[in-house]
Amino acid sequence: MEIEGFKVIRTIGRGGMGTVYLATQESLARAVVLKTMNAGEEGAAREEFIERFLNEARIVASLRHPHIVTIYDIGNADGTLYISMEYLEGGDLKDKIRDGMHPEEALEVVEKVAEALALAHQEGIIHRDVKPANILYRDDGTPLLSDFGIAKRLKFDAELTSTGTILGSPVYMSPEQAEGMQVDGRTDIYALGVIFYEMLTGSRPYEGDSAVKIIMQHLQAPLPKFPKPFADYQDLLDRMMAKDREQRFTDADELISYVQKLRTEKGMGPDSSTGSAAQGQAAGTGGLQRKHLLWGGLAAIFLMASGALSLYVYLGITRVPSFSYASRSTAPAYRAAPVARPAVSPEPASAAGPDVRRDDAIKALEWLAKTSFEKDQLTTPPADNAHYYYSRLLALDPGNVLAKQGFSSIAERYVILAEKAFSAKNYTRARSYITLGLQVEPGNKGLLALRSFIETREKTLLERFIGFFLAD
Repeated sequence: MEIEGFKVIRTIGRGGMGTVYLATQESLARAVVLKTMNAGEEGAAREEFIERFLNEARIVASLRHPHIVTIYDIGNADGTLYISMEYLEGGDLKDKIRDGMHPEEALEVVEKVAEALALAHQEGIIHRDVKPANILYRDDGTPLLSDFGIAKRLKFDAELTSTGTILGSPVYMSPEQAEGMQVDGRTDIYALGVIFYEMLTGSRPYEGDSAVKIIMQHLQAPLPKFPKPFADYQDLLDRMMAKDREQRFTDADELISYVQKLRTEKGMGPDSSTGSAAQGQAAGTGGLQRKHLLWGGLAAIFLMASGALSLYVYLGITRVPSFSYASRSTAPAYRAAPVARPAVSPEPASAAGPDVRRDDAIKALEWLAKTSFEKDQLTTPPADNAHYYYSRLLALDPGNVLAKQGFSSIAERYVILAEKAFSAKNYTRARSYITLGLQVEPGNKGLLALRSFIETREKTLLERFIGFFLAD
């Protein structure tokens, strides 16, 4: 990768939207992060792709705050769009959580991130993807909020996100966000509450082996309870993670005031002579270390092991600590493969667990099917595609209109993909799309017509080829 004015040192990571590099800005001899945009599709899809990429730059550049990552420049180098951003060497909050955190550290993160969110919310911007991987650190330990790639500027960004489209990480997703409702600043407060629980306990409040099960718990599982050592922080957690957003903090400013008061009551903060580190206790469950700091002027810090250190694998997150996007994925793999409807039990428990109501399970499957369709995950990857979720939806609700229409929508999408492949003279891919589409809806007229056209064309070309050699 070559961009004038920058010297690329190495690749940090890759995502659906682009590639992230560590580079040197030659004019100022400073380390920067370069985020470049992948080519994407052509036409309207590419325009939306570009607009979403530029959206991050515009949003972050408009937010000047000591706890928001700094954007330096945006440009176009021979057709490659890029954003130049502050390079942070202090790692991310995921690393801190793995090492174990005491309450003062956790409350400081909540307060500083809430300050960043307060500014964003005042400007009509909602982050919508607050998670540990998006909270980065400078060398001096200052936390910064990053990755506004899926943030929504409430007043004029509606054209970028269709109604009902959900962006964000299921692990940190507010109930209203999971349901596709209109969101406001309180959805970021909810996500920060999930992080607060994780910082103190070392584990997530809701776990599951699928996105459906995690989403269902966010929608209706009881609020998580802190273990006894952290019982004093339960009220704060409850007001951040209330299922009904009307019961959460009204805004980030109210949250900041609460946290500041709580820290003062517990002798935490820069004005405390003892420091809250002497009062905090970090409970690292599942193999995380516990840090116990003792009162009475003790100078030594005693570490007590609680088992082997374990690594938590985050749902669908690649390690690109600075900038990851939730974006439209590439088209599905075009190698034809049988598309069989999965065998499922009609019982609600098979879709989302024994404690989940049927209507909530249906709602979650509808969202997953719609999201997969919008990402062009039509029949792949296995067990995480639109066809799979529509099939499960029909097993749970045989009369579901969305599911019945969904199969036709998948077939029609394959018509479009096949036509595009044919126009690009990629006939093998076009035939594969047709095959996949017909497995979903065997009688689709568009796919049948396109298949007939390709077969006729190939037959004609063969006849011409034979005629050429048989001619006198």
